[in-house]
Amino acid sequence: RGGIDMEIIEISKIIADEGRTIQYLQEKGLLKKYDECPYCGGKSIGNVRRQKLKCYTCRKEWGIRKGSLLEGLRLPLEKVLMAIKLFELEISALQASKQLKVGYKTIMNLFDLVRKAIYYEIEGEIELFSGEIELDESYFGGKRKGNRGRGAFNKIPVFGILERNGKVKVEIVKDVTSETLLKLTIKKVRRGSLIYTDKYKSYNGLLSLGFKHMRIDHSKRFGNGKVYINGIEGFWSFAKERLLKYHGVSKEKFPLYLKELEFRYNMREHDIFDLLIKLLVKYGLVANNA
Repeated sequence: RGGIDMEIIEISKIIADEGRTIQYLQEKGLLKKYDECPYCGGKSIGNVRRQKLKCYTCRKEWGIRKGSLLEGLRLPLEKVLMAIKLFELEISALQASKQLKVGYKTIMNLFDLVRKAIYYEIEGEIELFSGEIELDESYFGGKRKGNRGRGAFNKIPVFGILERNGKVKVEIVKDVTSETLLKLTIKKVRRGSLIYTDKYKSYNGLLSLGFKHMRIDHSKRFGNGKVYINGIEGFWSFAKERLLKYHGVSKEKFPLYLKELEFRYNMREHDIFDLLIKLLVKYGLVANNA
Protein backbone atom coordinates (compact mmCIF):
# COMPACT_ATOMS: atom_id res chain seq x y z
CA ARG A 1 0.00 0.00 0.00
CA GLY A 2 2.45 2.54 -1.28
CA GLY A 3 -0.04 5.41 -1.34
CA ILE A 4 -0.23 5.77 2.43
CA ASP A 5 2.93 7.85 3.00
CA MET A 6 1.96 10.06 0.10
CA GLU A 7 -1.47 10.57 1.57
CA ILE A 8 -0.02 11.59 4.94
CA ILE A 9 2.17 14.17 3.15
CA GLU A 10 -0.89 15.47 1.27
CA ILE A 11 -2.95 15.70 4.48
CA SER A 12 -0.06 17.43 6.26
CA LYS A 13 -0.02 20.10 3.51
CA ILE A 14 -3.77 20.65 3.84
CA ILE A 15 -3.78 20.89 7.64
CA ALA A 16 -0.83 23.30 7.69
CA ASP A 17 -3.28 26.02 6.64
CA GLU A 18 -6.59 26.56 8.47
CA GLY A 19 -8.35 28.04 5.44
CA ARG A 20 -7.31 25.12 3.29
CA THR A 21 -8.50 22.64 5.94
CA ILE A 22 -11.93 24.29 6.07
CA GLN A 23 -12.15 24.38 2.26
CA TYR A 24 -11.19 20.70 2.02
CA LEU A 25 -13.78 19.64 4.62
CA GLN A 26 -16.45 21.72 2.87
CA GLU A 27 -15.60 20.24 -0.53
CA LYS A 28 -15.82 16.72 0.90
CA GLY A 29 -19.14 17.57 2.61
CA LEU A 30 -18.02 17.12 6.22
CA LEU A 31 -18.63 20.82 6.85
CA LYS A 32 -21.57 22.73 5.39
CA LYS A 33 -21.03 25.60 2.98
CA TYR A 34 -23.29 28.43 4.04
CA ASP A 35 -24.60 30.56 1.16
CA GLU A 36 -27.53 31.73 3.22
CA CYS A 37 -28.36 32.28 6.89
CA PRO A 38 -29.64 29.12 8.64
CA TYR A 39 -31.94 31.33 10.75
CA CYS A 40 -33.57 33.80 8.37
CA GLY A 41 -32.40 32.70 4.91
CA GLY A 42 -30.69 36.04 4.32
CA LYS A 43 -27.92 36.11 1.71
CA SER A 44 -25.75 38.74 3.36
CA ILE A 45 -23.19 36.61 5.23
CA GLY A 46 -19.64 37.31 6.34
CA ASN A 47 -16.83 35.85 8.43
CA VAL A 48 -16.67 37.78 11.68
CA ARG A 49 -14.20 35.83 13.79
CA ARG A 50 -12.14 32.71 13.51
CA GLN A 51 -14.50 29.96 12.28
CA LYS A 52 -17.55 32.18 12.95
CA LEU A 53 -20.09 33.45 10.41
CA LYS A 54 -22.61 36.28 10.75
CA CYS A 55 -25.82 37.18 8.98
CA TYR A 56 -26.08 40.95 8.42
CA THR A 57 -29.85 40.68 7.96
CA CYS A 58 -30.87 39.11 11.30
CA ARG A 59 -27.49 39.79 13.01
CA LYS A 60 -27.14 36.19 14.24
CA GLU A 61 -23.80 34.37 14.39
CA TRP A 62 -22.93 30.69 14.10
CA GLY A 63 -19.87 28.46 13.96
CA ILE A 64 -18.74 26.82 10.72
CA ARG A 65 -19.38 23.37 12.26
CA LYS A 66 -23.11 24.08 12.68
CA GLY A 67 -25.32 21.37 11.21
CA SER A 68 -22.41 18.97 10.67
CA LEU A 69 -21.35 15.75 12.35
CA LEU A 70 -18.36 17.64 13.79
CA GLU A 71 -20.53 20.18 15.64
CA GLY A 72 -20.21 18.66 19.10
CA LEU A 73 -16.66 17.40 18.63
CA ARG A 74 -14.06 19.31 20.65
CA LEU A 75 -11.20 18.62 18.29
CA PRO A 76 -9.44 21.16 16.05
CA LEU A 77 -10.37 20.59 12.40
CA GLU A 78 -6.82 19.78 11.30
CA LYS A 79 -6.65 17.09 14.00
CA VAL A 80 -10.01 15.68 12.86
CA LEU A 81 -8.47 14.96 9.45
CA MET A 82 -5.30 13.46 10.88
CA ALA A 83 -7.30 11.35 13.35
CA ILE A 84 -9.36 9.85 10.49
CA LYS A 85 -6.07 9.00 8.78
CA LEU A 86 -4.75 7.33 11.96
CA PHE A 87 -8.00 5.37 12.23
CA GLU A 88 -7.46 4.13 8.69
CA LEU A 89 -3.95 3.01 9.63
CA GLU A 90 -5.39 1.00 12.57
CA ILE A 91 -3.73 3.17 15.21
CA SER A 92 -5.59 2.72 18.51
CA ALA A 93 -7.41 5.69 20.09
CA LEU A 94 -4.88 5.70 22.93
CA GLN A 95 -1.92 5.94 20.53
CA ALA A 96 -3.71 8.50 18.37
CA SER A 97 -4.45 10.69 21.40
CA LYS A 98 -0.74 10.65 22.27
CA GLN A 99 0.36 11.40 18.71
CA LEU A 100 -2.12 14.26 18.31
CA LYS A 101 -1.67 15.51 21.90
CA VAL A 102 -5.40 15.55 22.64
CA GLY A 103 -7.54 13.79 25.24
CA TYR A 104 -8.20 10.09 24.80
CA LYS A 105 -11.95 10.59 25.24
CA THR A 106 -12.04 13.20 22.46
CA ILE A 107 -10.34 10.83 20.00
CA MET A 108 -12.55 7.98 21.17
CA ASN A 109 -15.64 10.10 20.38
CA LEU A 110 -14.41 10.61 16.81
CA PHE A 111 -13.42 6.96 16.37
CA ASP A 112 -16.87 5.95 17.64
CA LEU A 113 -18.46 8.23 15.03
CA VAL A 114 -16.38 6.57 12.29
CA ARG A 115 -17.39 3.12 13.54
CA LYS A 116 -21.06 4.13 13.65
CA ALA A 117 -20.80 5.42 10.07
CA ILE A 118 -19.32 2.07 8.97
CA TYR A 119 -22.00 0.16 10.91
CA TYR A 120 -24.79 2.23 9.36
CA GLU A 121 -23.45 1.64 5.84
CA ILE A 122 -22.98 -2.12 6.25
CA GLU A 123 -26.33 -2.68 7.95
CA GLY A 124 -28.01 -1.03 4.97
CA GLU A 125 -26.55 -3.50 2.44
CA ILE A 126 -29.17 -5.88 1.04
CA GLU A 127 -27.31 -7.67 -1.75
CA LEU A 128 -27.45 -11.47 -1.47
CA PHE A 129 -24.32 -13.61 -1.62
CA SER A 130 -24.23 -16.32 -4.29
CA GLY A 131 -21.92 -18.91 -5.85
CA GLU A 132 -19.62 -20.77 -3.48
CA ILE A 133 -20.23 -19.86 0.16
CA GLU A 134 -18.53 -20.78 3.43
CA LEU A 135 -20.45 -20.73 6.73
CA ASP A 136 -18.97 -20.96 10.20
CA GLU A 137 -19.46 -19.64 13.73
CA SER A 138 -16.92 -18.39 16.23
CA TYR A 139 -16.83 -17.02 19.78
CA PHE A 140 -15.42 -13.71 20.94
CA GLY A 141 -14.50 -12.34 24.37
CA GLY A 142 -14.13 -14.13 27.68
CA LYS A 143 -10.95 -15.65 29.02
CA ARG A 144 -11.56 -19.33 28.42
CA LYS A 145 -11.68 -21.14 25.12
CA GLY A 146 -15.37 -21.64 24.38
CA ASN A 147 -17.10 -24.77 23.18
CA ARG A 148 -19.96 -24.67 20.75
CA GLY A 149 -23.50 -23.99 21.84
CA ARG A 150 -24.12 -23.92 25.58
CA GLY A 151 -20.47 -24.50 26.49
CA ALA A 152 -19.42 -21.05 25.27
CA PHE A 153 -19.91 -19.43 28.65
CA ASN A 154 -19.66 -15.63 28.71
CA LYS A 155 -18.60 -15.43 25.08
CA ILE A 156 -20.33 -13.69 22.19
CA PRO A 157 -21.33 -16.07 19.38
CA VAL A 158 -20.76 -14.67 15.88
CA PHE A 159 -21.99 -16.22 12.65
CA GLY A 160 -19.93 -15.69 9.50
CA ILE A 161 -20.85 -16.02 5.82
CA LEU A 162 -18.10 -15.72 3.22
CA GLU A 163 -18.54 -15.58 -0.54
CA ARG A 164 -15.43 -17.08 -2.14
CA ASN A 165 -13.50 -14.41 -4.08
CA GLY A 166 -15.94 -11.94 -2.56
CA LYS A 167 -16.89 -10.45 0.76
CA VAL A 168 -17.61 -11.62 4.27
CA LYS A 169 -20.69 -10.82 6.38
CA VAL A 170 -20.69 -11.36 10.13
CA GLU A 171 -23.55 -11.20 12.55
CA ILE A 172 -23.76 -11.41 16.34
CA VAL A 173 -26.27 -14.16 17.18
CA LYS A 174 -28.09 -15.06 20.40
CA ASP A 175 -27.22 -18.74 19.91
CA VAL A 176 -25.90 -21.16 17.27
CA THR A 177 -29.03 -23.31 16.94
CA SER A 178 -30.15 -24.55 13.57
CA GLU A 179 -33.10 -22.13 13.62
CA THR A 180 -30.88 -19.07 14.15
CA LEU A 181 -28.16 -19.96 11.64
CA LEU A 182 -30.46 -21.17 8.88
CA LYS A 183 -32.73 -18.12 9.19
CA LEU A 184 -29.71 -15.83 8.66
CA THR A 185 -28.44 -17.94 5.76
CA ILE A 186 -31.80 -17.62 3.97
CA LYS A 187 -31.70 -13.85 4.54
CA LYS A 188 -28.15 -13.37 3.21
CA VAL A 189 -27.50 -16.13 0.62
CA ARG A 190 -29.23 -16.79 -2.71
CA ARG A 191 -30.87 -20.23 -2.87
CA GLY A 192 -29.13 -22.67 -5.16
CA SER A 193 -25.70 -21.53 -3.95
CA LEU A 194 -23.16 -24.19 -2.99
CA ILE A 195 -22.48 -23.95 0.74
CA TYR A 196 -19.46 -25.42 2.53
CA THR A 197 -19.62 -26.02 6.30
CA ASP A 198 -18.00 -28.27 8.83
CA LYS A 199 -19.94 -31.15 10.40
CA TYR A 200 -21.77 -29.07 13.01
CA LYS A 201 -25.38 -30.30 13.33
CA SER A 202 -26.95 -26.83 13.06
CA TYR A 203 -26.23 -26.90 9.31
CA ASN A 204 -28.26 -30.08 8.74
CA GLY A 205 -31.26 -28.37 7.14
CA LEU A 206 -29.47 -26.55 4.30
CA LEU A 207 -30.37 -29.05 1.57
CA SER A 208 -34.09 -28.98 2.36
CA LEU A 209 -34.00 -25.14 2.10
CA GLY A 210 -32.79 -25.24 -1.50
CA PHE A 211 -29.02 -24.92 -1.05
CA LYS A 212 -26.34 -27.33 -2.27
CA HIS A 213 -24.31 -28.43 0.76
CA MET A 214 -20.87 -29.96 1.22
CA ARG A 215 -19.25 -30.71 4.59
CA ILE A 216 -15.62 -30.56 5.68
CA ASP A 217 -14.22 -33.21 7.93
CA HIS A 218 -11.71 -31.44 10.19
CA SER A 219 -10.37 -34.75 11.44
CA LYS A 220 -8.85 -35.25 7.98
CA ARG A 221 -5.84 -32.95 7.87
CA PHE A 222 -6.38 -31.31 4.47
CA GLY A 223 -9.43 -29.87 2.81
CA ASN A 224 -10.54 -32.08 -0.05
CA GLY A 225 -9.98 -29.98 -3.20
CA LYS A 226 -12.57 -27.23 -2.94
CA VAL A 227 -14.11 -28.65 0.24
CA TYR A 228 -12.66 -26.32 2.87
CA ILE A 229 -13.67 -23.31 4.97
CA ASN A 230 -10.24 -21.66 5.10
CA GLY A 231 -11.70 -18.36 3.87
CA ILE A 232 -14.04 -17.76 6.79
CA GLU A 233 -11.48 -19.21 9.23
CA GLY A 234 -9.02 -16.67 7.80
CA PHE A 235 -11.47 -13.91 8.70
CA TRP A 236 -11.76 -15.17 12.31
CA SER A 237 -7.96 -15.00 12.65
CA PHE A 238 -7.88 -11.54 11.04
CA ALA A 239 -10.56 -10.24 13.45
CA LYS A 240 -9.24 -11.78 16.66
CA GLU A 241 -5.67 -10.64 16.01
CA ARG A 242 -6.87 -7.06 15.60
CA LEU A 243 -9.15 -7.11 18.63
CA LEU A 244 -6.23 -8.12 20.85
CA LYS A 245 -4.69 -4.65 20.66
CA TYR A 246 -7.78 -3.10 22.28
CA HIS A 247 -7.27 -5.18 25.46
CA GLY A 248 -10.94 -6.03 25.70
CA VAL A 249 -13.94 -4.35 24.06
CA SER A 250 -17.17 -3.81 26.01
CA LYS A 251 -20.19 -5.89 25.00
CA GLU A 252 -22.04 -2.65 24.16
CA LYS A 253 -19.37 -1.54 21.68
CA PHE A 254 -18.51 -4.98 20.31
CA PRO A 255 -21.07 -4.78 17.41
CA LEU A 256 -19.36 -1.59 16.17
CA TYR A 257 -15.89 -3.16 16.30
CA LEU A 258 -17.11 -6.32 14.61
CA LYS A 259 -18.63 -4.40 11.69
CA GLU A 260 -15.45 -2.32 11.43
CA LEU A 261 -13.47 -5.55 11.05
CA GLU A 262 -15.90 -6.84 8.43
CA PHE A 263 -15.45 -3.57 6.54
CA ARG A 264 -11.64 -3.64 6.84
CA TYR A 265 -11.49 -7.26 5.66
CA ASN A 266 -13.71 -6.56 2.65
CA MET A 267 -11.74 -3.41 1.78
CA ARG A 268 -8.28 -4.78 2.57
CA GLU A 269 -7.03 -4.12 -0.98
CA HIS A 270 -8.12 -0.47 -0.85
CA ASP A 271 -6.95 2.79 0.71
CA ILE A 272 -10.04 3.64 2.69
CA PHE A 273 -9.40 7.25 3.79
CA ASP A 274 -11.72 8.86 1.19
CA LEU A 275 -14.30 6.16 1.74
CA LEU A 276 -14.33 6.81 5.51
CA ILE A 277 -14.97 10.51 4.87
CA LYS A 278 -17.84 9.66 2.47
CA LEU A 279 -19.37 7.32 5.06
CA LEU A 280 -19.10 10.04 7.74
CA VAL A 281 -20.86 12.52 5.43
CA LYS A 282 -23.63 10.00 4.70
CA TYR A 283 -24.03 9.13 8.39
CA GLY A 284 -24.04 12.84 9.28
CA LEU A 285 -27.05 13.44 7.05
CA VAL A 286 -28.96 10.67 8.82
CA ALA A 287 -27.84 11.68 12.33
CA ASN A 288 -28.80 15.33 11.74
CA ASN A 289 -32.23 14.42 10.39
CA ALA A 290 -32.96 11.95 13.18
